[in-house]
Amino acid sequence: MTRITWTLGWLLILMAAQSHAHSEHEAKTAEQRLEQVAFDQRIGETLPGDITFLDRTGAPVQIGQLAQGKPMVLVMSWFDCPNLCPMLLGRLAETAEKLSFAPDEYQVVAVSIDPGEGPEEAQAVERRMRSRNGDIAANWRFLSGDHAAIDRLAEAVGFDYVYDAEHDRYAHPAGLVIVDPDGTINRYLFGIDPQAPDLRLALLDAGKGEVGSPVDQVVLRCYRFNVESGQYNLAVMRLLQASGGIFMVAVVVLFFWMRRRNRL
Repeated sequence: MTRITWTLGWLLILMAAQSHAHSEHEAKTAEQRLEQVAFDQRIGETLPGDITFLDRTGAPVQIGQLAQGKPMVLVMSWFDCPNLCPMLLGRLAETAEKLSFAPDEYQVVAVSIDPGEGPEEAQAVERRMRSRNGDIAANWRFLSGDHAAIDRLAEAVGFDYVYDAEHDRYAHPAGLVIVDPDGTINRYLFGIDPQAPDLRLALLDAGKGEVGSPVDQVVLRCYRFNVESGQYNLAVMRLLQASGGIFMVAVVVLFFWMRRRNRL
């Protein structure tokens, strides 16, 4: 083997070693980045109402104005996100279609986490939503803001995200923040696929009796929210209590019905 062949061989080995080291560094960096991404739940805390964003028309909107009167589904989103955010918004729209509530009984607000996005990007994502999901997203609000406003809202709802300058993208958690009509954070639903029963119960919970039927309120009492999993579980004891109450009412009704019948 000639000297040139040996030299080329060593160069290839060196390049492979450098490539492997670079891949390991990238993997470690990505892992460290993902460790910073999570929801730090702030249930019971109130959203700062004076944070100002722009809606899709460019009009200023304060978060406090949006939270008044109806329960709110808040989505921290990246409008130009290539993966996670459109999936979450799409799944939310599909789930919303399954709810028994009218769309105007609650509100959905998506806030961009990218300070480089503005009303133009908000209009684009709104058009995409209406094209894919129809009128269910007609009343949704898509907001954009500057860095300070985004960070303040993210801090208020415990949305820990990271900007990856090397790849010009955001690493962020996925989920929904359910807010009471008075602006108090009530629930977190995690993941990109919110389930209709969880969203329905979360809105009933946040609505404080103003959303849903009386039967819905009874059903809500049979479930308990698991803060760790972000899901509602059937509370057996509450179910037994509710069943016992219904049984007693049925017995009383039957008693008076039979008594009246015997008099006839």
